[in-house]
Amino acid sequence: MKKISVDHLARVEGNGGISATIDGKIVTDVKFSIYEGPRLVEMLTLGKTPEEDVNIVPRICAICSISHKYAALRAMENALSVKVPAKVSLFRELMHLGEMIESHSLHIYYLALPDYVGFPNVIAMAAKFDLEVKIALEMKEFANHIMKTASGRYIHGENPVIGGFGKFPSKEELIWIKSRAIHFMPFVLKTVSLFCELDYPDCPEEDTVFACCNPDQNKYGIAGDEIILSTGEAINKEDYKSLTNEFVVSHSYAKHSRYKGEPYSVGALARVNNLGEKLKGEAGKMYKKYFNPRWKKNPLFNNAAQALEILYAFERIPKIIDKMRQLPAPAIVLYKKKDGKGTGIVEAPRGLLIHSYEISGGLISYTDIITPTAQNAEDIERYCYIAAQKLLDKGKESKIRDRMDLVVRAYDPCISCSAHMAEIKKAPLDDWRTKLDGIIKKGLPIFVGIGRGNRSDDRAGLELALELRKQGVTDVWLESEIIEVEAPWKNKPHRPLVFIDALDFKEKPGKMILLPLHYIFSNTVLSHKLLPFISSDMGYERLKNSFVLGIQPESIEEGMKISEPVRQALEKVLKQIMN
Repeated sequence: MKKISVDHLARVEGNGGISATIDGKIVTDVKFSIYEGPRLVEMLTLGKTPEEDVNIVPRICAICSISHKYAALRAMENALSVKVPAKVSLFRELMHLGEMIESHSLHIYYLALPDYVGFPNVIAMAAKFDLEVKIALEMKEFANHIMKTASGRYIHGENPVIGGFGKFPSKEELIWIKSRAIHFMPFVLKTVSLFCELDYPDCPEEDTVFACCNPDQNKYGIAGDEIILSTGEAINKEDYKSLTNEFVVSHSYAKHSRYKGEPYSVGALARVNNLGEKLKGEAGKMYKKYFNPRWKKNPLFNNAAQALEILYAFERIPKIIDKMRQLPAPAIVLYKKKDGKGTGIVEAPRGLLIHSYEISGGLISYTDIITPTAQNAEDIERYCYIAAQKLLDKGKESKIRDRMDLVVRAYDPCISCSAHMAEIKKAPLDDWRTKLDGIIKKGLPIFVGIGRGNRSDDRAGLELALELRKQGVTDVWLESEIIEVEAPWKNKPHRPLVFIDALDFKEKPGKMILLPLHYIFSNTVLSHKLLPFISSDMGYERLKNSFVLGIQPESIEEGMKISEPVRQALEKVLKQIMN
């Protein structure tokens, strides 16, 4: 078995991995794995007071600690019926923008840019881009100063509390932040041009759904009380589970999410795609100059979107400070409620962050926290699969590893230190046997034979289905029978579903391959018959438990005779199923 791996990728914030398994000319498996074990933070908050919770949950992440603090505060205040004054909301927005600048500038310059300018890391890149490296660091330090001013510390600060802040900055401190933000503008504009003009590869490119907060006051922003999708749909924050639909996967400690059975993306690219028309000032001008339809299909443009958001943040900071200076420092708003439910949603640098709580007798009885990287996990896998398969089709297997790295890095996953990011594995001989055994162990499969009876090897699926019936296997169907009746799998989502078909995946006749059904949907070469044949409303529970057993035909010319290699393959499959 051939194995190509990157054992240490130091430009992703987390201990995770992406792997692709290749069987001949087909990518049979892609997994985005997060190796860091669960820290059970949600459980740690149970039985705690609301104040204790907002101090605990930022410890989830040192990169996004303010986003977690902000989401928790909004959730608690929603549950406890606390309405904060305008100056509190403005100061929270300021601290949140500080984190956005700090995180985005670190990612695009220090983690992403080396890929596009031909350097292995930022240290090597500094030899040619010394000004960019130095000023990017200054930008990050400025953002850290904003975070410290608002939060009390660079990370895990305690100044923001339920109902307000313990301390507000002086007018002199605010004026310095404003003037410093204005001073950075020439470099910020250059940043946008640099990252929007990079030559982003067109592989992978495919449509997806984007989700983000619908900001307050119908403006571009990073917090709100509603979730909007690129489909035009809107979801109330309390109904967030109808978006996230979390489920467990065996290869990762992080849960995955799908909306209506499909992967979706959150993050800077989602915000720009959904809200970009609302950008004003220089950010609005840059959006109109650089935005194009590729931003809606290509995850690599998340780097460009982050640069655009840095500009938005630097333009927004002086406006926030001007408004803050006109308002007196309010006292902390106190509360008396002991029971309640509330959800808070904000846009962390990496996307939609959700905190939801129930409070009973003054103590937390339920906590649910859904992070951006967990929501992006399914789309990360899907885009890596698309990239791997397209490069393999073009005979560029050597580029798959680096391209998957590029895709994962573009999403800027936050999983806290980094190693073992990408590997490519060759599937072992007769890998289909192991996979088929695993499917059968899940429960009695529903088999569906697909093909045309007058096209030689294309009748292989039909032949095998008929033989299974003779052997007494139940729930075996032919394509023609399915078309005439309601799908036999409709009310059986937990029964494995296996389609048997002749698939041309450019291998020796008789070779067999077993793929998840949703991989077939993403592979235009293989989906010639299955796409119109399968009901478009197949839900996720059904889809994740559906597979295609493909047999490489020798010929699909008109005729009734099945070739010898395919005949031998059918015998192997029959024996495997009946054992």
